[in-house]
Amino acid sequence: MSKLSLQILLLLSAILFGAHGAVCPNGFKLINGNKCLRVFTNNLKHLEAETDCSYLGGTLVTIKNAVDNRAITNLAASVGANTVWIGVFCFSTGNTTTCYSDDNSGVLNFKSFAAGNPAVQGNGGCVYMQISGKNAGQWMSAPCEVIGMPFVCEVPLTNPDSSCKRNYNGYCYLPSHELQISAPNATYSQAESICQSNNADLVSIHSKPEVDYIRAMYRNAGAQSIYLGAQAFLPDTFDWVDGSNWDFDNTDPLATIKGDCLAMDLSSRPNNGMWSETNCQNINYFLCKRRIGGAVMASTVMPSPNVISSLEEEEAKPKRVNPRFNLKKHSELLDYSNCNATILMSPGTITSFGYPNTQPPVTFCTWNLAALGPYRIGIYFTDFSTYGNVKIYDENGNLISQPNGDQRPFQVLGATNIVRITHDSSYDAAYNYHGFSAAILPF
Repeated sequence: MSKLSLQILLLLSAILFGAHGAVCPNGFKLINGNKCLRVFTNNLKHLEAETDCSYLGGTLVTIKNAVDNRAITNLAASVGANTVWIGVFCFSTGNTTTCYSDDNSGVLNFKSFAAGNPAVQGNGGCVYMQISGKNAGQWMSAPCEVIGMPFVCEVPLTNPDSSCKRNYNGYCYLPSHELQISAPNATYSQAESICQSNNADLVSIHSKPEVDYIRAMYRNAGAQSIYLGAQAFLPDTFDWVDGSNWDFDNTDPLATIKGDCLAMDLSSRPNNGMWSETNCQNINYFLCKRRIGGAVMASTVMPSPNVISSLEEEEAKPKRVNPRFNLKKHSELLDYSNCNATILMSPGTITSFGYPNTQPPVTFCTWNLAALGPYRIGIYFTDFSTYGNVKIYDENGNLISQPNGDQRPFQVLGATNIVRITHDSSYDAAYNYHGFSAAILPF
């Protein structure tokens, strides 16, 4: 049997196992064999509903086909809901190519909008599903922070494990303050040893919902930070100790402390959850993570030819990736400022036009920044030197900040998932200012 045939057989076995072995966390219902859903009947505004779902490590429900759309309509109707928020956000009226799913899968492939929707102007970009009446199962726009309604949360499938208190996405999470040990904090090496004694490793993190799940886990634990299961093998470059790929990064762009270990911030600041380097000898809380037996698959759909052909390429993918934000090199683009981009989805980077030219060209730039529906926009200026004000507006056009001059790195946090920035560089060069660079992250 060829190597590729064996890989396909293993993939099919995983799919079949997942179809029969996967379960939902407590309180969630398995729908169509591929979705873990729960309807909440309390009337919440959109961001409030998104926040509640994020505490569970999920998002508002995402809908990828007509079968799921009908099942979700029936589920919501069974508890008496007439409308429910769903995990879709649109950025312009009448244009579904600007509608994104909460699960970071990109622009919608399946749509069930009622006639005249999405209608963003005057209604807002949030989307709900009509549950009763002639429009049952159809999607409509609504003012995000004005209207409250019930909502449907979706979390990943997982595997059964009666011994696991915190079961999420096929893994069991073991916070140090819940372990039977003498103290909940330790050095990095001590923490990893304790995790291994529990058949686990220090935690690796692979998505923003996983970050949210961990943040919620520590809301009342009193921990200001926890060790992550990463160690540096080059300056600013880390591996996960459990051997998993570095496929997600939540490094704090403004962090300045250097070290060979990583810690997650769990302080009271609204954008906590970011990672920064730390000394491995520090005493810290920590989180262990172990795989629960079996494979969790999102559906029983056969792998596409693209999936099959990509199996042979998987081994060639690098495991080690620099977690720092990588700006494109000057040789790749004449300008990588993203000046006047229609919509720039986070995470990403913006700079003033021509940055870091000591004689920046005279240009007026606008940046329209956006995050997926569950998140707000954080702007992290890593270098800032402008003569004129850099004006930052919320989605309603209200000015929220207008920094200028030479400044140390700083952050500006938006109130919603849309922010607009403008900058006129007419006088920057004349007064020896070189512009700015900023990382854009959801929080």
